[in-house]
Amino acid sequence: MRTVWSLFPKLYREYGAKELAGLVRDVGLDTTNVIIRKGYAVEEETIKASLPRFIREAEQEGLKVTFASTTYTPEQLTGPDSPMPILAASGIREFRMGWFPKADLDVREALKAAKAEMDLVAEAAAKYRVKAIYQVHHNTLITSASAAFNLVNGLPSLWVGVELDPGNQSFQGYEPWPFSVGLLDDYCAWLAVKDTVTWQEKAIANDSDKGWRRAFAPISEGVTNWQRVMEALATVEFDGPLVFMPFYDEQDDALRTKKLKQEVAYLRKLLVSE
Repeated sequence: MRTVWSLFPKLYREYGAKELAGLVRDVGLDTTNVIIRKGYAVEEETIKASLPRFIREAEQEGLKVTFASTTYTPEQLTGPDSPMPILAASGIREFRMGWFPKADLDVREALKAAKAEMDLVAEAAAKYRVKAIYQVHHNTLITSASAAFNLVNGLPSLWVGVELDPGNQSFQGYEPWPFSVGLLDDYCAWLAVKDTVTWQEKAIANDSDKGWRRAFAPISEGVTNWQRVMEALATVEFDGPLVFMPFYDEQDDALRTKKLKQEVAYLRKLLVSE
């Protein structure tokens, strides 16, 4: 399986392109996603200047950056000031868009509306020739592969895709990976690489949730069977990016980086042993 190994540097907020390039090399990845968000090297308000600058500085460090992680809504993406032409002109080929908020009441209507909005996103993506990726994410409207399939079904997979996320999906349960990947098939475009662990706090075991807690953890420690995930991806000849998301040890860059390096080595070894 041929793919690109990328970093989602959410917890490396202060890092610019040069620092991220060094981090990528140190942990054994290929590249990084550029985060477009307030407080990062590239912000929505300054994207016209800051995104090309980030791409250029990364290239000077030997890093080719073609993936972006954003929170752009369908309204922003399809409006007159859509960032898509800027993304495309800067060399971004694929970007993660924002999430549809969860609906506690009329779920069917919310899904219907989301589908209509995604249709418009697909049209805009085709126009500007940049691929929009929707991430399956807990505590949102789209928390499963089945829901994601309904969102993108019938749209051109050249311009829209889905990012499965074992770590996020574990918060609200998950469908078997062969089913998830087989259902999405050519829409299965990205894979978020992160995991969780669970434990029970006995002191509050009488609560309605019985004291169960969940937290992010390195993939070598978490609950996901990564061999099954990778085997499922191989059946559809997955060639999208593996996006590593180290969300643990938030206050300790050095320890987080050490564990991230171990995560990368763990997954590479797993793939070699298959």
